[in-house]
Amino acid sequence: MKSHKSNLLSSTMIQLFVGAGVAAGGFALSEASFARGGDGLANPAAVAKPADGAIRLAACKACNPCAAKKACNPCNPCAAKKACGGCNPCAAKRACNPCNPCAASNPCNPCGGACNPCGGAAAPELTTAEAKGAYECLVKEMLAGYKKSGMKVAGFYKDWDIYNNQPYVSDTHGGRFVNNYANATARNYGKFEDVGRLPVGAMLAKDSFAVHGNGKTGPGPLFLMEKMPAGFNKASGNWRYTMVMPDGAIFGVTNGQNSAKMQFCIDCHAAVADDQDSVMLLPDEYRVKSN
Repeated sequence: MKSHKSNLLSSTMIQLFVGAGVAAGGFALSEASFARGGDGLANPAAVAKPADGAIRLAACKACNPCAAKKACNPCNPCAAKKACGGCNPCAAKRACNPCNPCAASNPCNPCGGACNPCGGAAAPELTTAEAKGAYECLVKEMLAGYKKSGMKVAGFYKDWDIYNNQPYVSDTHGGRFVNNYANATARNYGKFEDVGRLPVGAMLAKDSFAVHGNGKTGPGPLFLMEKMPAGFNKASGNWRYTMVMPDGAIFGVTNGQNSAKMQFCIDCHAAVADDQDSVMLLPDEYRVKSN
């Protein structure tokens, strides 16, 4: 699951980026750790406040992929006549494609740039030890929160194989630090570019935590993908996407609760639907391959 950005602009997302914040007594990183992040992170006063995020959201209204008049919205990656003309969001050279809905530089990406309610600053750089230490400190709290969703998988995904050697930053998921887990049915995920087509029942889980500008950490959402039987949802490649908030609230489920809120996940993953069965891949340096 490469670093591509995907989330939906809505008032609810202010809670996702701003409100899913720091748990009391969270893991505090050293001053030197978050100073390395640059872009104002060394100065907590420079981090955007929720009010600033609301202003950014208002400024980005035209980029809302959920806008009522989508066909007239040049930022809609699915519009019949894109502002980018012949640009194909599934083109081979995606990094150079201004129409790519997942591109970090795409001003229409509601998870990126000025549209990000937390916007503007890169995640702090952490050493391997710092990233692992932050996760170990938070994981019990994360699991307790996810379990409140009532989803059984929230209680046992940690028993699955993990495919990264340390938590790493995923721009796709709001610039949070994430981990990649897959169940036994999805074991071919560990073949990465040779993943092929995963069978029905394959499940991928990505838990997350945020590192804030003051060096504090806090739980982030749990992101899930499950391969469903043929006919479930043609647009998603029959994948069901689910996002569970840190407090157990269900943000959205494909073909279920708040399904429309998960559409941007579908749009983003569709860029690799043909080559990788809609599965995004993590950076090479963090990979743990299947045996």
